[in-house]
Amino acid sequence: MSYMTNKGFLLLALLVLLGMHALMGQQGDEKEKQKNLLSSLNWRKWSSDVVPLYTPQESLAQFTIAPGFKVELVAHEPMVKDPVFVEWDDEGRMWVGELRTYMMDLDGNGEDLRLSRVMVLEDLDRDGVMDKATPFLEDMGNIRSIAFVEDSVLVAETGALWICLDQDGDLRCDEKTKLLDFATAAKDNIEHAENALHFTLDNWMYNSKSSRKFAWRHGQLIELPAKPRGQWGMSSDAYGRLFYNHNGQWFETDWSVYDHQWPRAGQSVKAPTDRVFAIRPNTALNRNYRPGRILEDGRVASVTSISGLAVHSHGAFGPNWEGAIFSMSPGTNTVGAFLPSKPFPHSDDYLHKLYPHPVWKEREFLASADERFRPVNASIGPDGCLYVVDFYRGVIQHKRFLTSYLRRQSAERQLDKHVGLGRIYRIAPHDYEPKPRPKSLVDGLSHPYLWWRLRSQRRIVEGNRLDLVTQVSDLAINEDASPHARVHALWTLAGLKKLKENVIRKVVQDDHWFVCMTALRLAGESKGVADFFPDEFKTYAAEISKITRDSSVLSDYAGILRDSGYPPRMVSEYVDKEADWIRQDKKLLSSYRRGRDHYIVSCGACHQADGKGLTNMAPTLANSDWVTEDADRLIGVAVHGLMGPIHINGEPVSAVPQVMPGHGFMKNDQLASILTYVRNAWGNRADPISPSDVATYRKRQINRVNPWTESEF
Repeated sequence: MSYMTNKGFLLLALLVLLGMHALMGQQGDEKEKQKNLLSSLNWRKWSSDVVPLYTPQESLAQFTIAPGFKVELVAHEPMVKDPVFVEWDDEGRMWVGELRTYMMDLDGNGEDLRLSRVMVLEDLDRDGVMDKATPFLEDMGNIRSIAFVEDSVLVAETGALWICLDQDGDLRCDEKTKLLDFATAAKDNIEHAENALHFTLDNWMYNSKSSRKFAWRHGQLIELPAKPRGQWGMSSDAYGRLFYNHNGQWFETDWSVYDHQWPRAGQSVKAPTDRVFAIRPNTALNRNYRPGRILEDGRVASVTSISGLAVHSHGAFGPNWEGAIFSMSPGTNTVGAFLPSKPFPHSDDYLHKLYPHPVWKEREFLASADERFRPVNASIGPDGCLYVVDFYRGVIQHKRFLTSYLRRQSAERQLDKHVGLGRIYRIAPHDYEPKPRPKSLVDGLSHPYLWWRLRSQRRIVEGNRLDLVTQVSDLAINEDASPHARVHALWTLAGLKKLKENVIRKVVQDDHWFVCMTALRLAGESKGVADFFPDEFKTYAAEISKITRDSSVLSDYAGILRDSGYPPRMVSEYVDKEADWIRQDKKLLSSYRRGRDHYIVSCGACHQADGKGLTNMAPTLANSDWVTEDADRLIGVAVHGLMGPIHINGEPVSAVPQVMPGHGFMKNDQLASILTYVRNAWGNRADPISPSDVATYRKRQINRVNPWTESEF
């Protein structure tokens, strides 16, 4: 049956085909270091000449699913086109990232066009099917990920991470501001660059193919180094463990929970196998000319092009599926499932869950006979169910890795035809009954679904909801509350910098290992409890290390703390405390806060959130005469830059860059608020600078181009 679609799939290792001309000399050929990849026409043994194109309903009928589950079509083209990930807001609306320029033809033409977008889908009649689609943000490069912070949306594309604001509530972006460079490597290699922005238990957002993590505090984006992980997509469980993957690997996860701080530190758990069981031949893969890649029945022997994944942890599938990992295999038109052999923290191996099939003998958790079914990402929604994102297309290999072998097959079988389609499916138990949404943010910390607990925690921390500290503290010490609710309460208090000694003293003696362990973890770094440890540290840690309780991990962890103390942390997060005299001046307070937001985006990476700068990069702004004295000089440096050696407070400063670039491209009000902020932050105190002050300077120095030198002032 025919319809009208087929577009490119990206996520991780998508498989594509480059144009029919120049059959020899494809980029993928060079990487394979073979001269003739066209010698094998093995796909003709198993595959039809032309791949059928199915309507959404026809494609739905091509699925086989594990017993006890059902597949439901939630959205499809033209409502969505080329979807690669989904996220949800508090109102239950589905936000979809569309990668609309990925392999639009076999030559990959048009990849640099700004056609990607973020769509907001709404289920108006609450029947489980999306009815309305609104473009939140268009005119984008290749989209990478989105995340919600306070009342704004972080949107990542190739080259940039944006903060986007809908000011009038029409679900369209009215204002966007670039925060930092992001996924710059994707300009040359779209499959191997930053993505994810996944928020987890410790109040940080982690990224795949990245060595940094982010947090949103007081209207600012905080960045710290992180362990590099994964390739495309990321998930986490109720214990805060991160799950990720690579092209030829079903999944990988951190073995430990908290910072690799106990035995087996730095180790990870990997999928027990790379075997995959599809229900159709998988000939249209990049390297299937290699001996042993294709089995006698035409199916590929091992996975490739593994993409996003989702972990079912405290969701709607029930306890029998707790900790299950669902990994996307677009190249084989399947979704694999892996069940932990034992409950966490003892789950260091997983069972590859397979099901019988009358023709193919064994199959995956979800398998399709539709060759254009390309599951590229997945997530657990607020309803606790599994959502699978189908890139729906024939070609999924990027041009950078395309071989002549795959290009020829794709052209002959018309896999390159029909692009701009896409489907989103929900996987739910047959007996599924949704849990009610929480009545409040604090109630959300106790919700049975992990999605709501994390979302509530995030809203409280990022919104700096100090008015809820008492309620959250009460939850943390409530022995009748669930252990996971108490852990979320502890991390919420830590994120607010309001985790007090009395709470730590109470929960560190808790009978549940995860509550106790979290208390130990946070006692070493939470503000307000510094006097608790290390004075009483060894006593408490020694006592706990001798108690097995229901987890030896706790005693192991406590033993390390007892013997070695807390490991050094990366960089403590700076918390800007507004002085009383600033708060008393409404006009100054407004400018100060605007300036703080602009500063962290434009200046914070070099001069740092605490204003102390970076060696060989940027001098300190705290307690500096360059900041607090001559306002006109400070404006001049901000607009035109500064070059050469300088002195601060009369002392020579070494190890600073030869040139600080000017920021004259910024608007007068932006510069004025930044300069007002730095003149009154970190203990500085000086008169504010107004937009008219900046305008006056610009008019006076209209002909100046070069940066200033110290001697010129």
